[in-house]
Amino acid sequence: MDRVSPKGLLLDLLRVMPRPVPVRELVAVGELFGLEGNAIRVALTRLVARGLVASDARGSYHLAAAADPVSRWVDGWRLGERRLRPWSGDWLCAWHPRGGGRKQRGRSRRAFGRLGFGEGRDGLWVRPDNLRAGLAELGADLARHGADPAAVPFVGREFPSGVIDEWTAALWPVERTAAAHRRALAAIERSAARLDRLSTGAALVESFLVGGAAIRSLARDPLLPEAIAPGDDRRALTAAMCDYDRRGRAVWGRTLESVALEVTPSHTSAIGAIL
Repeated sequence: MDRVSPKGLLLDLLRVMPRPVPVRELVAVGELFGLEGNAIRVALTRLVARGLVASDARGSYHLAAAADPVSRWVDGWRLGERRLRPWSGDWLCAWHPRGGGRKQRGRSRRAFGRLGFGEGRDGLWVRPDNLRAGLAELGADLARHGADPAAVPFVGREFPSGVIDEWTAALWPVERTAAAHRRALAAIERSAARLDRLSTGAALVESFLVGGAAIRSLARDPLLPEAIAPGDDRRALTAAMCDYDRRGRAVWGRTLESVALEVTPSHTSAIGAIL
């Protein structure tokens, strides 16, 4: 399991809280993960300075609007197969202009990666056109995730078969993705079998780590059509995670009294740095 950092814990907890959270509650949760109160406070200060977290007049904290696109993308796993439609063979494409600086190109690369694109040719990013979201919505999503505003999304078709074979073979780690889903599913099944026997604190930490690993695996799935990557492992993990999430909410509810969580906090903040 990935080690929990103060920054990661704060982002993941504030992402799902329905109200601003006082520092004392954040510190109390941090202690369950072996994090010192001073480390939590320092991380809060830095996140506020970066514009990812904001505070209200009472000194309680909530996730800022700047972090919302990634938060929404992370939670997209709950929609499962509803995000997809049958694939006609067309391709969603986005041409990325040259230049723009290293930082902007890095932001664009992460934005394309989050939406399942691979770089098919220098500056041309592609993915199968099997997402239910239309071209306009896709362009807006890319912009929200930080892609260069000058990038041009369009639908492509009738590419040479050799080019398509090259893309499907090289752009997406199909087997590695499926194997990650299977590992995450096995971890959920092991944890679910013992969760009720753990103390509240131990169950809270375990649900955070195990659930986070499953959600990261689902978030990294490029949602390819069945002809390229069968989705059985993704669907099995999604179903198991839905049940595990319900159990996780009960565990967190015993710790955060009077808070009705709609989503369980999970260790997912590392996604943004990877994709």
